[in-house]
Amino acid sequence: MSALQPLLLVLEGAEKARDDAKSEMEAARRTHEAARQQAQSLHDWRQEYQTRWQSQFRQSGGMEIIRCYQEFMQRLADAVSEQDRKVEQTRQYMERCRELLIERERKVIAVGQLIERRQQEAALIQRRQEQKATDEMASRAGRGNVHGLSAGGHPASPNSI
Repeated sequence: MSALQPLLLVLEGAEKARDDAKSEMEAARRTHEAARQQAQSLHDWRQEYQTRWQSQFRQSGGMEIIRCYQEFMQRLADAVSEQDRKVEQTRQYMERCRELLIERERKVIAVGQLIERRQQEAALIQRRQEQKATDEMASRAGRGNVHGLSAGGHPASPNSI
């Protein structure tokens, strides 16, 4: 088992890195979702605001009110654009986190498979050694009987020959 110890340490490190990447991915997903929801709220609010004020302008609307409305709508459009950029940035970051997580998952799997192969190789070597020892004992027992020795390795009595 001591031959596997370095691989077990590598596996432990790979699992920790994977778990860290999983946590980072989850945090990125939450951040992206919050940004997306904020953008959706801004889009909805802008639409609602436009609808409300357009009906107000039909009833009455001086030039000063229209100018204030247009300035506000421009600032709101800038806020919406900025939030849309934030959504895209968080989406890209979440994608990078997802790719890193996949890479780290693959490393854990690869190290796990390597450990499994090493364990199978060690078991095969063990079985071969045991078979060799069994074969040697059988061979010695067979040679002992041929040379006049009993199965215990003592000279056979003349009556047993």
